[in-house]
Amino acid sequence: MKLKRAKDALCNILDMFESGNIPEAISRTMITPPPGYGRPCDKWSLGNKIFMILSGTTDARGYKQWQKVGRQVKKGAKAFYILAPNTRKTKRTVVDKETCEEKEEIHTIITGFRFTPVFRYEDTEGEPLPEFDFDPPELPPLQDVARKFGVDEVIYSPGDGTSYGFYSWSQGKKRIVLHTHDIKTWFHELGHVVHATFKELKAGQNPEQEIVAEIFAAVMCELYGVQGYHAHAWDYVKHYADDDPQKALQAVFRVLSDVEECLNRVFKIKKEKAIA
Repeated sequence: MKLKRAKDALCNILDMFESGNIPEAISRTMITPPPGYGRPCDKWSLGNKIFMILSGTTDARGYKQWQKVGRQVKKGAKAFYILAPNTRKTKRTVVDKETCEEKEEIHTIITGFRFTPVFRYEDTEGEPLPEFDFDPPELPPLQDVARKFGVDEVIYSPGDGTSYGFYSWSQGKKRIVLHTHDIKTWFHELGHVVHATFKELKAGQNPEQEIVAEIFAAVMCELYGVQGYHAHAWDYVKHYADDDPQKALQAVFRVLSDVEECLNRVFKIKKEKAIA
């Protein structure tokens, strides 16, 4: 696979975005947890999940939550803390649209947050938990590139429906967590990995970073003949440009040099491996 093909693919994607002639989008899927899987951390916020991964585990629970599944926290184990919401129930009067009658509904509102101690699975002992394998039947391409750029783990797991995946790079560990088998998400998170080799990434959903990763993913989908994701990519970019197509195109052109550098670095690795 040549770098020229990648640049041609990038030009093709830009033409699609400018003309609006984008193929119909395929539906995207999330990894569905099977019966009996339910972990408390699946309902955590993205920030808490990232902190859990950084703490060196993919399953963390409170002391009593571990007891409920037949496990005990080991003596001397230290907890780490997540932010949990304080909530209270309140009544609200609403009008039924069909009958125009008033009725009371109970709503849960968040009044603040508190630090809650949780323990890693590795710091507990007792009954074994059911084992589940969420890896796809075949891993997506460029695993060698991810390893070359220092990715320590690629984790597939169910999520809470709020994100398809994320890239974590703190405390000397680089991890990609995916809540879908869709190849575009893999390419997107890999784009963050490569981008971080020449730009210091900011935490959170930084528009420039997200657009670089998404255009990188679109190019890779084009190169590997994966259809149906370009419309998703365009919608994603527009989301970071006030849903304005003109602003979205301007944003893409602003980051093109970074996208091209990501492509250069990937194909340099591929060329080195081919020579070796």
